[in-house]
Formats: sequence, C-alpha cells, structure tokens
Amino acid sequence: MKTRHFDRIGNGGITFTELGFGTAPLGNLYRAISDEDANATLEAAWKAGCRYFDTAPLYGLGLSETRLNPFLRGRKRDDYVLSSKVGRIMRVAPPDQRTGIGKFFETPSRREVYDYSYDGVLRSFEASLE
Repeated sequence: MKTRHFDRIGNGGITFTELGFGTAPLGNLYRAISDEDANATLEAAWKAGCRYFDTAPLYGLGLSETRLNPFLRGRKRDDYVLSSKVGRIMRVAPPDQRTGIGKFFETPSRREVYDYSYDGVLRSFEASLE
C-alpha cells in the first residue's frame, strides 16, 4: 500500500498509508458484528498493508476502541499510525441513561459526556489509550 510522509513543524515527520481504516464499523455501526469478525477485518487490513487506523470514543460508545486495542497491542508501535477524536468521554451508565445509540447496535451501556476544555481533551485522549 502506498505511503506518504507528512512533515510536522519542529518535530520531524510521520509516515503512514494514504488509505486509512475507519473503525466505526467495529463499533457495530448499522449492524452488530462479532469480536471475531472485527479482529478478522483488522487482520485483513493489516495484511493488505494498511497502517493508519482512525477511531473515536463515539464509535459504538467505545466498542471500536475496545476492539482495536488488543489488535494493535501486539504490534510494534512504530509500525502504525492511530488517530482519534476528543471532546467526548464515555462513562458507564444504567441502560435507561445511555446515549449515542441509534446507528450503533449492541453497544456497552455508556453515556457521552461532552468536554472540550483543556482538561477534557486530555481526559478524552487518556481514555482512548486505555
């Protein structure tokens, strides 16, 4: 798969594949999939040469990140690029208080907390790394 190099001011550069893998479907977007199917999909993308993965806390109320984590954990960190979004933090919630459902199916019982403050961005980033 073709790669591109992007320079960052003052920090050198970053190289990643031109085609990225958007992980919203791993969060059961439009239909539920099994953990096994999610992992097989990630394996197929990796074998095809994809090294750029994009995720977000919103994707399946964290399910996408939960599925992506063990897959990438077994890889060398320098071998891939990972991007996410900030501003939404997922909190465990009773089923009657969950949010973000509609397009995502069979998701964890969580609710979105919006926080675009400096500290909120840091918390969102840290939560994505868990």
